[in-house]
Amino acid sequence: MFEVAKLAESFLVLKSPVNVGVILKGDEAVLIDTGSSPDHAKRIARVLGELAVKKVSIINTHSHADHIGGNSFLQSKYKSRIFATKLESAFIENPVLEPAYLWGALPFKGIDNKFLLAKPSVVTDIIDYGTNEELNVNIIPLPGHSFDMIGILTNLPDKRIFFVADSIVSSQTIQKYKVYFLVDVAQHLKTLDSLKLWVENDVSFIVPSHGEVYNLESDESKEEFLKLVESNKNVVKETLNTIIDYLDVPRTIDDVVSHVAEKFFLSLDATGYVLLLQTLKAYCNYLFENDYAQIIFENRRLEYVRKQ
Repeated sequence: MFEVAKLAESFLVLKSPVNVGVILKGDEAVLIDTGSSPDHAKRIARVLGELAVKKVSIINTHSHADHIGGNSFLQSKYKSRIFATKLESAFIENPVLEPAYLWGALPFKGIDNKFLLAKPSVVTDIIDYGTNEELNVNIIPLPGHSFDMIGILTNLPDKRIFFVADSIVSSQTIQKYKVYFLVDVAQHLKTLDSLKLWVENDVSFIVPSHGEVYNLESDESKEEFLKLVESNKNVVKETLNTIIDYLDVPRTIDDVVSHVAEKFFLSLDATGYVLLLQTLKAYCNYLFENDYAQIIFENRRLEYVRKQ
């Protein structure tokens, strides 16, 4: 089961490896993400049953499988409306797109697992940034980790709670994996800087999708969160420096993957490989776009090399 954290009279967090937000209004609930699997969703449904919830809507912060894994079960059980941005909805409704874009072709056996391939569900409502009066939340763009990831800022009468999805990763994740998944390094760095602004913007709690909840009414917890933002930025900078130092001669993306994996003691299986591959493509793209590296085509292959 979950650890249930009550942050406000009508807001709960179902804490697990993937945190799920619950906004309550009478016998109705709005879920922020649905966890990693149908089993995860069944545990959510048990908690909702204990709360006498009869109607359930879902907001998906983004389309990664560990955030939409419970969509199909819950939509079938509750006839749920699902809210998502237009771009992320394409992946939610067609989950094969996730492993397909990671690999660049239809997925092979080894990346067709629950970590990358959720069951499809139907997005009933496309949402835009800004205030959503029907859901009584603000939709905040948080790009970088996914193509169009959003955060959810509540408009509750007693507390303002900001669910920030995967815009920040825990110190445990940094220690274990070092290089965490990104699609756009520049946007991610901007998102991290934006998170610092919310600390001074009358927000009571910040809830990441993974890890601990931060009570910004506590100076100690606020300081821990700000330190975590800096840790996230520092690991990005360290990864960029590791790559640029390695590009003293032309390197293929697989060369870069092998080097970074060795540098940070990462053991790779098929899933880990495609995640790291796409992440390091994003890093190399950042170096190219910011004029630290160039792309060359020699020996019939694409290579990156540091600009002199």
